Amino acid sequence: MTSGASSRARLRAIDLHAHVIVPEVCALAAQHNVFSELPTDPGVTDEMRRNIKERAATVLARMSDVTERIGNMDMMGVGVQVLSASLVHQGLEWADAQTSLRLARMTNDWIAKAVALHPSRLVGFGTLPLHVPALAVSELERCVRELGFKGVAISTTAGPMELGDTQLRPFWGKAEELEAIIFIHPGGNRDRRFKRFHLWNSVGQAFEEAMAISSLMYDGVLETFPSLKICISHGGGYMPYYMGRIDRNYVEKANTRINMRKPPIEYLRMLYFDSCVYDRAVLQHLVDKVGAERVLLGSDYPVGETKPIEFVAETDTLSAAQKEAIVRANAAALLGLPNS
Repeated sequence: MTSGASSRARLRAIDLHAHVIVPEVCALAAQHNVFSELPTDPGVTDEMRRNIKERAATVLARMSDVTERIGNMDMMGVGVQVLSASLVHQGLEWADAQTSLRLARMTNDWIAKAVALHPSRLVGFGTLPLHVPALAVSELERCVRELGFKGVAISTTAGPMELGDTQLRPFWGKAEELEAIIFIHPGGNRDRRFKRFHLWNSVGQAFEEAMAISSLMYDGVLETFPSLKICISHGGGYMPYYMGRIDRNYVEKANTRINMRKPPIEYLRMLYFDSCVYDRAVLQHLVDKVGAERVLLGSDYPVGETKPIEFVAETDTLSAAQKEAIVRANAAALLGLPNS
């Protein structure tokens, strides 16, 4: 990509992976989220606890400050951010049906107001009480039809349910009917095996993403609803990088094919993935597996890739056309935004 092309791409970049929190909702969810357990993790000292608390305060402030966000977007060269609630901070699976619906609606109304303040710079993804499928369906419809959102962000599970659970079929059907984008981002793995060394974040998030894709494949969601528009955070976690063994199992073990009519790699290529993988060789491998047209710019604002456009632009093994597609064109097409 030439310097001129790079400059133009910067001005038009669309960041699909950018988080918000709603202070009132986050305050209620704080004791239930994965961060509430960090101070008690093995090996955490008093100094580390202080650092965790200070960093959390800074991150939360950045996620709720729309004015600072626009300024940071300008510095990063991002033209448009797609806002989604940070599910590791204010996931709703802990709450009862009506409480989770109320907090979801509060979050969605907050995002709608932020978008209304900066309609040319911000796009909204809603949040849902997905563990209560009937309420999730109704709130999904409100998000799209009333609030004008392009889709919603969900976690890798819905309470005790995997994403392919039969109870969630009405949700997936409604998402397909509305042509809503579903952005899947983990809410944090709480298993005790992931408590040491921040493994819930470094290893657990990618594990969750791989499990979510597995459920979409093996439980037949992608076969039943082939027109779904699903984007997986962090480049799909581990799943795109180990498809050889997964495809082999499909061939060798008949019970893996119960809900699938084609090899797993073909279902993988029905999904979209963001570029937030932190390693250019990994980004290139993702493109090799699914095609550049299935990869979208993602920063994980405000905690992830601080120079997401440069991360893509400086991946020398990608062509100029692939870089342009990832930085803006793919997201513009998916979101229905002008590609200029």
